Amino acid sequence: MEIHKKIRIKDIAERAGVSVGTVDRVIHGRDNVSAISMERVRKVLDEINFTPNHYASALASNKEYKFAAILPMHEVDSYWARVEAGLKDGVRRFSDFNINFKIFRYDPFNDESFKIECQNLIDSNPEYVIIGPIFHYNIMAGFTDQLNERNIPYALLDSNWPEFNHQIFYGQDSLRSGAFSGRIMSLTVDKDTEKIALFKLMGEGRVASRQQMNREVGFRKYMEEHCPNIEIVELILYAYDKKGMHERMYEFFKNNPDIRHGLSFNSSIHVIADFLRKEMPEHPHVTLLGYDAVDRNVECIKNGSADFLIAQHPQDQGLNCFRSMFNKCVLKMTIPRDHYMAIELLTRENIDYYKD
Repeated sequence: MEIHKKIRIKDIAERAGVSVGTVDRVIHGRDNVSAISMERVRKVLDEINFTPNHYASALASNKEYKFAAILPMHEVDSYWARVEAGLKDGVRRFSDFNINFKIFRYDPFNDESFKIECQNLIDSNPEYVIIGPIFHYNIMAGFTDQLNERNIPYALLDSNWPEFNHQIFYGQDSLRSGAFSGRIMSLTVDKDTEKIALFKLMGEGRVASRQQMNREVGFRKYMEEHCPNIEIVELILYAYDKKGMHERMYEFFKNNPDIRHGLSFNSSIHVIADFLRKEMPEHPHVTLLGYDAVDRNVECIKNGSADFLIAQHPQDQGLNCFRSMFNKCVLKMTIPRDHYMAIELLTRENIDYYKD
């Protein structure tokens, strides 16, 4: 099989004085090649400036490539549903190859759920893994340690952990994203503003991901530097207590009638916007900023109950993450490790032109 325009493996073998099989092992980075043979083959490859056609080679091998992803459970209209759609689109774009792709889903507010699904993923014997965020460092470290022990390369989606040995990351710079939200909110306040509400959706006493935590850190740091006299007032909402959520919002706004600004660092700002619009229409308008252009958030922007969304093209994020992993790990292309998505601000005036 010719995998270079002018030079065949047979030609390289003859010039290096080795077998065709030895050349093939050197080109594809396989073991069982002596140091002398390795040096001879590499010398010839350097002389002819040889670049292997890994695409053709991988395609011709008819090998099965086993990919697995572990993602938070999600509803149909959600940020993670769009990320998942992007991953599946990536698989389709490499449909010429024999790709086996499995998705494992965990409860983002339940660490035990993540552990169980990690083990299920490991038991499926994947060759390449894509990981959606988990909050707990020790649990995440334990999982990545298992992948490293098995020499399974992995990518990170949405939340970056620079200390881990990942091949690819796709997502926003969460600290800068939080600082950006602080800047936007600071532009909306006036000299009389004393409070900004921070709405936090919690489960098991914490938010769902490191990404949300870092956004809050970036936001608070910006506000401390630029608006030190404004108090950040938290409203904690619990993901599994829908009735209690309604009662807590009512009590919060009743006790804080002077709140005119608020934000959330996940996709849930529509919960606040819809509550104020439907249950407390007499309350003065609250300028609301949230994340992710999911349908319910977009509806709130269009009807005026929310004002700003920060978006990051989740479907493109999933697609490009899968594509980069395939190109780097299967096709042996040189791909940068970390890819930061744009921090995009959406309002009623431009939201119709935002395309995921």
